[in-house]
Amino acid sequence: MNSLTHVWIEVPVLSNALDKLTGVTALYPPASAQPAQAILASSGIQYNAALFEQLPNLRIVTRTGIGIDNVNLADATAHGVVICNTPDGPTESTAEHAVAMLLALAKRIKQGDANMAEGKFGPRSLLVGTEVQGKTLGLVGLGRIGRRVAQICGAGLGMRVIGSDPFISAEQAEAMGVSLRSQAEVIAEADFLSLHAPAIPETYRMINRESIARMKDGAYLINVARGPLVDEIAVLEAVNGRKLAGVALDVFDPEPALVDSPLRSHPNILVTPHTASLTAEGRTRIEQMAVDRLIEFFSGQRPKDICNPEVWDRRR
Repeated sequence: MNSLTHVWIEVPVLSNALDKLTGVTALYPPASAQPAQAILASSGIQYNAALFEQLPNLRIVTRTGIGIDNVNLADATAHGVVICNTPDGPTESTAEHAVAMLLALAKRIKQGDANMAEGKFGPRSLLVGTEVQGKTLGLVGLGRIGRRVAQICGAGLGMRVIGSDPFISAEQAEAMGVSLRSQAEVIAEADFLSLHAPAIPETYRMINRESIARMKDGAYLINVARGPLVDEIAVLEAVNGRKLAGVALDVFDPEPALVDSPLRSHPNILVTPHTASLTAEGRTRIEQMAVDRLIEFFSGQRPKDICNPEVWDRRR
């Protein structure tokens, strides 16, 4: 297998992970990626046939994060490009962000902060929040992040945790401290509904007018997963109609969120710019893992977290 000499970096690396790649030229935008044998990918570029055809030396793309929504696996496989991701890297950061959003909604932090910024101290009676202890947290998706949110909110905050996941058994859920339910039951029973599912055809717009109608009056919604899971128009209608007491979104569809989107300034909607995993510790883990995948690949080892293993098998 050829040695690694050129790697293209989609976004700047925040850690010292690249120090592991001795003798390697790191190419950044607007530098041409054409010499690259490897790419450290983020979420801003579509990795598809049109791109792969311009990069004759490309052998591997490592996604710095979990999602590979912007990577066409079929095109990568057809061009013999191995795709990896780093699913363990952002778990803690993203889970903590979801919990922070949950608490911010419950305590009406956004409204209180906005009032103070405007020089207002009262009337404080308009900022009555709610305690989360004893409330029901519903999790759609019990993967790495969903499990960590369950742990923090169940054992740490005293919430009752229910969840749905087609790949988790009732016994596995129980070991996490989660009572397994159907997705419909989770949506209907949750006081706080937190989404941790992938963006696939089966989950597209899972939160829509119909599913919101089945939610509790005054429930809260948190989405740190993927934008396409949520119908943003339906959510806005639900908040304006007071069906939902509050919504927190870190992801959008399209992304970035439109500049004139009412989601950005609504007093009962908390938004962050897809930064749930963006912590110093999280970025360090992700970047170190991504570089490790390149080192494994170019040393002839099967890299971890291959998303299209048939390419590796074929190359061997």
